[in-house]
Amino acid sequence: MRVLEFREPIGTERLLLRLQTDADLDAVYSWQSRADVCQYLLYEPRDRETVAARLARDAAHTRLESNGDYLQLAVERRTDSRMIGQMYFTVDNAEYSTLEIGWVFHPDVEGQGYAAEAARALLALGFETMGAHRIIASLTPENTASVRLCLRLGMREEAHFIQDMFIKGRWEDTGVYAMLDREWSARRS
Repeated sequence: MRVLEFREPIGTERLLLRLQTDADLDAVYSWQSRADVCQYLLYEPRDRETVAARLARDAAHTRLESNGDYLQLAVERRTDSRMIGQMYFTVDNAEYSTLEIGWVFHPDVEGQGYAAEAARALLALGFETMGAHRIIASLTPENTASVRLCLRLGMREEAHFIQDMFIKGRWEDTGVYAMLDREWSARRS
């Protein structure tokens, strides 16, 4: 798998995926502080200071090469330059050319296809630019919107682990969805 140094934003028809900046604090806080958004995430609603610290830390990550390297990208709507969500992309296993994708969007833009559009852009980056063999998404199976998105993208369910993570004081299940490079190529032809 090829190394990626993320420098230039990725443009889609309606979106711009770019590195986050300190100027994104209000937008990120607007959803990371909400219980309804955080119910399917690994963390509880965050206060403004925690979001600011996390934003600064994430902005420093620009390279995908080794296990655990990640990008946390801002998803900006082109029509009004509003940051509406975040896309997560990480090296799950460099030796086996496996990446992981994730997303979170403000509830105000739900159902408008932005998450699918942004995810397709990152799938293309992973498979076509980096030469990934496999891209996975790990999620809470109760998050039916994310499950539907995985299926819409052409990912297939590979696993449903029962109570494999202890988060927020309770045991949670994990669903794993995946796509192989040959499946991506078949969808593109």
